[in-house]
Amino acid sequence: MKSGEGLCSCAACVSSMAHSVPPDDPDPARWTVTLTGAVVDPQTVRATDLAALETVSAEVATGCEGETTTPDRWCGVRVGTLLDRARPRTDASHALVRSADPDFACGFDLDRLRDALLAVRLDGESIPTERGGPVRLLVDDADCWERVKWVSRIDVLDELPDEADTAREQVPAGG
Repeated sequence: MKSGEGLCSCAACVSSMAHSVPPDDPDPARWTVTLTGAVVDPQTVRATDLAALETVSAEVATGCEGETTTPDRWCGVRVGTLLDRARPRTDASHALVRSADPDFACGFDLDRLRDALLAVRLDGESIPTERGGPVRLLVDDADCWERVKWVSRIDVLDELPDEADTAREQVPAGG
């Protein structure tokens, strides 16, 4: 793949990437994803261990609305698999997916997030940093800013995420 090939170039993503800082150490052997908050059993899982869980593959194009991109083969674990291990409390309704970039987080309804993929492989290889690796969130019918790169934490909430959901600033006017 050529440098920049397959990367989204819409205004929201370019703006997001211009303000996002990739992680300094994206080594999958050291990278962890923590699932915490309104759960009975908080979890921390290394990126390399995610592949040992029940993995699924999906063909997903990561371009934004109006862009034509070729789907790639992503492989990872459903967020629901981790949620089942962490056992959300009965009052849990939402989650905030946090990027390694401390200024970016995206809120989701917990039921919608359950089917999302925490991808750890792209076309059979570790996900390159510029494509969101080592762990990237892929949500069905998502807007480009909802495909969180460099996932480091999922906070399960018993209320809407409000101002902590910095991704909502990416929504175009009228969106």
